[in-house]
Amino acid sequence: MEQKTDLRVIKTYKALTDNFLQMLSEKKFENITVNELCDRAMVRRATFYKHFADKVDFFAFVIRTKQAEFDAQIQQQTDQTRPKSFYLGIIQHALDFLNSNKKLVQSVLESNMLPTIMDILSKQITLDITRKLKEDAESGVSLPASPQVMAQFFTGAMVYTLMWWITQKKVLEVELMEELTPLLRAF
Repeated sequence: MEQKTDLRVIKTYKALTDNFLQMLSEKKFENITVNELCDRAMVRRATFYKHFADKVDFFAFVIRTKQAEFDAQIQQQTDQTRPKSFYLGIIQHALDFLNSNKKLVQSVLESNMLPTIMDILSKQITLDITRKLKEDAESGVSLPASPQVMAQFFTGAMVYTLMWWITQKKVLEVELMEELTPLLRAF
């Protein structure tokens, strides 16, 4: 039986997350305090600390939540039966997210939390890609290496290429997709 989350908890998480993301678009992570976040979200500090150890723990929660939303959208919006379309879909969806959250992304890039964020995202993306590659292998797709090795390779290439592209302040979307598509087709 699926466990349901209390509506009050859902509302608390939403208020904290929405206000946190807004604050990240205004200032660096390091300059955000739990007091300030709780005041803006109209959540008691005791409630915050009942659910999270500190703001780093909360930030990890926000990233995991965003990643889960990302994964759900990928499942709905990509062609799971065609591997190359699936991977291009992941990249396209990542670009869409980055373009619609430019202030947030810039704040994260300037933050001391970047290595932590990259680690959390990379692990989740690797898990998703490994799962998909294993499904592909089981359905008869010939892979040039093990799913784990290919997932690590693809994740590293994708995440760091996107990060490099963003830090170069290049225009996202069309130009990057035009450059990445032939690389993926060769993959």
